[in-house]
Amino acid sequence: MIIGLSGASGSGKTTLTNALAGELRIRGYNVGVVKEVVRNVFPRYREKYGFKSLPELRKSPVVTQFQLEVFREQVRQEDEADRRYELVITDRTIYDNLFFTLFYHDSNYELLEQYIEELKVFESRRYQLIFLCSPLHENVDDGFRTTDLHYRNLQQFVIRRLIPPEIPVHVVPSFSEPKNRAIRKRVEYCMRVLCDIIL
Repeated sequence: MIIGLSGASGSGKTTLTNALAGELRIRGYNVGVVKEVVRNVFPRYREKYGFKSLPELRKSPVVTQFQLEVFREQVRQEDEADRRYELVITDRTIYDNLFFTLFYHDSNYELLEQYIEELKVFESRRYQLIFLCSPLHENVDDGFRTTDLHYRNLQQFVIRRLIPPEIPVHVVPSFSEPKNRAIRKRVEYCMRVLCDIIL
């Protein structure tokens, strides 16, 4: 079973992914985590083309190729984890990647068509559930993702509409509380949803 965590940059997906996986392991589940794969693919492009940042790459003529490679790596890691673990939690989904592909597309329509064809093949095996993380109240800046609030709101809006309607989506609220308590509440929310499915 693959559970996707989706949403805008800086919405706490990585923190929630790790906390939720930890909670499920405590309860005896064999859980695998697929980390945000763009961080694995970007260094190869930095080395090959000299990009200093992800925003710089996204303005380049190789951005569609980059997004296709991120998509393929996501699928590869999800497939591998799905074979090894009872439950898999992904930090981002292919629909998040689709947003970035469409938003930053570099006019390489042949490559974009190839991307869409590969996406259609993957969609034959869907996520069983997606948690869409609401943007956090504070600004999260780790030097990799965008901190522009308007852009993050756009991401959230569009990603939600890219997820096929047949995939169950639960919006994880953000909480205006100290960080540890807010994370705990998010985990509790997700666990209540999962209780109806796996527990």
